[in-house]
Amino acid sequence: MPTLSVILITKNEEVDLPACLKSVAFADEIIIVDNGSTDRTPEIAQEFGAKFFTEKWHGFGPQKNLSLSKATCDWVFSIDADEVVPEKLANEIKKTIENPVYCGYDISRTTTFCGKKVRFGDWGRDKVLRLFRRGSGSFTNDQLHERVVVTGVVGKLNCSMIHNSISSIEDAKEKMVSYATISAKERKGSMLKAITRGFWTFYRSYILRFGWLDGWTGYQIARLSAKGTYLRYTLAKKK
Repeated sequence: MPTLSVILITKNEEVDLPACLKSVAFADEIIIVDNGSTDRTPEIAQEFGAKFFTEKWHGFGPQKNLSLSKATCDWVFSIDADEVVPEKLANEIKKTIENPVYCGYDISRTTTFCGKKVRFGDWGRDKVLRLFRRGSGSFTNDQLHERVVVTGVVGKLNCSMIHNSISSIEDAKEKMVSYATISAKERKGSMLKAITRGFWTFYRSYILRFGWLDGWTGYQIARLSAKGTYLRYTLAKKK
């Protein structure tokens, strides 16, 4: 019978972590690489029987590769602390690794913003490669927006996972600043780029990808995404 490792990275995730770990309790092992949490994250991990490791921060890609290096099962499923695997997806994952056709599988995500489902805009069409045979895939070393690269053909699962991305506007602003600061280190910026690319981000998300159909939620996502883009190129300009 094929075995499954669930891997994730954490820092101060006591709010989201219980639901996440409960949803992947079907796995044979859960690997958590933590970056010095000061809340109940370690205790919660212990309650769910996870293998818990503490490592200094290396960036999203390298950190996830660290968690991958500690996995021991035949298959690996990567999840973030603010994501949940519904029962239908859990059953599909179990059936898939019993009779695999591909080396890895994309999974669609249903994203929520302040508790509301996002259907359109930049966040409404989301799929990520999260399930793969151990030894066939690894994460890119990007400091932000890392992804799994698999050697071989990739398929797609039918069921979706839930991504509880933003819990409040304050949470959104905090993440926007954090991600923009990281991303700015990898770019060359200018005020012209900040303005034009910020405007394009809003226009793409709200107009071209029909974010306006999500009402106020769609507008907030487009606005915050545009501000994040503007900030990214503004910070890069100051380097």
